[in-house]
Amino acid sequence: MMEQSRRESISLKSVTVDRRLGLPSPPSFSSSDEDRSEAEHLRLAQEAGEIGTWEWDLATGRMIWSAQMFRNLGLEPGQSGDLYPVMVGALHPEDRSDTEAALAKFRSEIGAVRIEPRIIWPSGEIHWLVFLGRTLAGPDGTPNRMLGITIDSTRRRHSEDAARSAQRDSERRLHEMNERLEQLAEERARQLDASRAQVKVIFDNLPDWLTLFRATADGRFVYEDLNHATEIAYGLERNQVVGRPLEEILGAEPAQLPLRLMRACVATGENQHYSVRRTMAGITRSIDVMFARVPEKHDGDWLIMATARDLTEREAIEERLRQSQKMEAVGQLTGGLAHDFNNLLTAVIGNLELLGPRLASDPVATRFLGGAQRAAENGARLTQQLLAFSRRQHLQPRAVDLNGVITGMSDLLARTIGPTIRIETRLVPQLWPARVDPTQIEIAVLNLAINARDAMPLGGTVTIETSCLAAGDPSLPAEIGTRDCVRVSVRDTGTGMTEEVLRSAVEPFFTTKERGKGSGLGLSQVYGMIQQSDGALQIDSRPGVGTEVRLFLPRAAAAEGTDAAPQTQPQERPAGGRILVVDDDAAVREVTVSMLRQIGYGVVETDSGQGALDALARGEVYDLMLIDIAMPGLSGVETARRARERWPGLRVLYVTGFADPSGQIAPETGDTPLIQKPFRFAELREEVQRALKRPPDGARENIVPLKNRNR
Repeated sequence: MMEQSRRESISLKSVTVDRRLGLPSPPSFSSSDEDRSEAEHLRLAQEAGEIGTWEWDLATGRMIWSAQMFRNLGLEPGQSGDLYPVMVGALHPEDRSDTEAALAKFRSEIGAVRIEPRIIWPSGEIHWLVFLGRTLAGPDGTPNRMLGITIDSTRRRHSEDAARSAQRDSERRLHEMNERLEQLAEERARQLDASRAQVKVIFDNLPDWLTLFRATADGRFVYEDLNHATEIAYGLERNQVVGRPLEEILGAEPAQLPLRLMRACVATGENQHYSVRRTMAGITRSIDVMFARVPEKHDGDWLIMATARDLTEREAIEERLRQSQKMEAVGQLTGGLAHDFNNLLTAVIGNLELLGPRLASDPVATRFLGGAQRAAENGARLTQQLLAFSRRQHLQPRAVDLNGVITGMSDLLARTIGPTIRIETRLVPQLWPARVDPTQIEIAVLNLAINARDAMPLGGTVTIETSCLAAGDPSLPAEIGTRDCVRVSVRDTGTGMTEEVLRSAVEPFFTTKERGKGSGLGLSQVYGMIQQSDGALQIDSRPGVGTEVRLFLPRAAAAEGTDAAPQTQPQERPAGGRILVVDDDAAVREVTVSMLRQIGYGVVETDSGQGALDALARGEVYDLMLIDIAMPGLSGVETARRARERWPGLRVLYVTGFADPSGQIAPETGDTPLIQKPFRFAELREEVQRALKRPPDGARENIVPLKNRNR
């Protein structure tokens, strides 16, 4: 072969002439059987790779094409005659003159040929073809023929066109890929290039973790390559991982399962799959892993491609969802139970209070009565905890100094927790005021401290901390959103909780304590109060280490907590008055009527909203309508709304076993006209008197209709 002529590149519009590429001369055609067999094998290989071959006799101008050459030009194989004009005619008009000029130049020089013009198929499709060949010399040393191949590079050129608008780095990577794809085509797409550069070009942008392992002869699986996502997951750079066996990176015990599956993958060639939770770079993740054997050996070894997908976020969403649905269902159930129990307890407590004065002279009866009253009060507290969990308790949130609340509870906490537990407080100075019901936050802190005490039977430390978290702080839970908040943390050094226990920790009646040692409502009450206060709750616990419960509460507005001056000063009303009692529960209605009559009011009763409207329509005048919110048919709120349309001066006092569900009543004055079941004699008297002092204009309340529901 003559020495290759000097290198030269010609770029004309979309036609590229590159003489750096050298191609081996294909075998000369021979009439021998051996040569024909070799030529046939070569032809089949070229057609499999869609590689067309051509030969051009420069002396006669005659061209010989393979069948694939015709196909690459969009033509049916078999056409005879002078094929050079056929090729020129297929060239894109904009590339034709430059291509002919390049071919003319190659005809006069010995060496490599490479041009890449556009071709227009008979169907109108435009394709890019790479012509690769070599100009060969005759016996006299002058060029006498060209031999070459064509490769359809349309897809590659389209990729290049798209990549030109990308960053320079993307252009470099795309160019490397094109060069490798050309090499694969030249090697008939049969060999696998497992180099790091190829893996990165193809897979580096995948969010999944991609790792290439080499199965060595001594039975080890050594890291051959890994993508950027895997580097981040491991917390290691590539040069810290490549060349090391799997067990050195994962650890001996965690590596056992993947090693077993990779051995099976090598032995059978079948993909292997498993899911596992792993702690890497200090983060515990749920990952889904698949092993696949590369079809051919590389340098005598099998290669295993491992892909891993991080499912942690998806699992968490399916879980921050299953828990929400479960808690909502349990909340509805417990709220309904609490409502019904409150009706029962209203009748029990009310009748016991009415009975008390009649038995005052009998000490035995008084003692029994006191026991019944205490049991009823305990039942009332139980229903309050259920209402707290179902987020249907009546809260009175305002700006609260949590540092002051915790400091004021120090004696109570010390007495409750006992001498074997040390209490530490870490209260941040200048703590923002939190918007919360002060009584409920005291109960929450006390419940958490009691839980901490019970988790440390041999003694320990309870640490109560406060802190301010500005909007955007990474430690803020998603429920808080973009709001400032105040955090209260209660941490112990106790036994901790397993993941299984932690998942059920805030469910009502769930407890790990011995029978009779706890109701299982303490943490659920805290959870319900926090949810109803528009806050969030987090629990971090590990067996043998301890538990930390974090309460996130919204920051109170700057002006919140200041008392607004009353617009009017209602006049004192004389004792007595006429009250319409509306409640569908006969027992509750009976005890309510008895209490009101004992106080001195005139009372008319009815068991439905429609009955109340009928009584008002008869022209009867009432100073106050005391009505249950949740009744079948017309609800209490809807009844009051209809009544005020005709009698706007009617005063209303609402009664409910749900407190103020979903905030259907929103008085502008903040003095909610509502009494919570089960109410006591004194509470009823106080709330009725307060309601009767309100201005009878009906304009101080904003009433939203409540959907009808059965009790």
